[in-house]
Amino acid sequence: MKRSFQTRLSDFGEVKEKKTKSSQRVMTTSSEPLMKRQKPVRKLWQKTTSKDEEWGVIDFDDTVLFVQLINGRLHAHGMEAVCKWCEGVLEIREETKVFCSGRCGRYQGEFSRNLSDFLKWEGVKSYTLRKIVAEVEALELEARDLEPISYAPNWSILYEYEDDLEIEDLSKE
Repeated sequence: MKRSFQTRLSDFGEVKEKKTKSSQRVMTTSSEPLMKRQKPVRKLWQKTTSKDEEWGVIDFDDTVLFVQLINGRLHAHGMEAVCKWCEGVLEIREETKVFCSGRCGRYQGEFSRNLSDFLKWEGVKSYTLRKIVAEVEALELEARDLEPISYAPNWSILYEYEDDLEIEDLSKE
């Protein structure tokens, strides 16, 4: 009968360093407080726009993006936006329409210099995230976002359990 063995890290050529006495963990006495590691703070939305630069909002087939205008050209995520059909340079016409200035000349989408149109055009659909984006980017919330929610979303119940667990953990100590 043939036996199979579990693969070990050492099978992949990893070299283990031997710990010296100075690098070994020192045990603390009961009188010393234990240090807890802090959880990293994560943000749901990183600041995108800047007041020192020229920004706008673009809607390409229901994909809404913040775009930066550099020398009259559209840049999204640090790269110049180009036509999806011929890769030509995009240009803004009539202050609200985006067309390809390359060989195809096709209509690409809507453009607005009002950054609050990011929320108006459904750049963010989540109620919670809309409020966070509006706060971080200094945008105006729509009237529907200012109305109180008349029901408790299903996910909010999870937070109740999380708070109860923290209270129980503290009482055990």
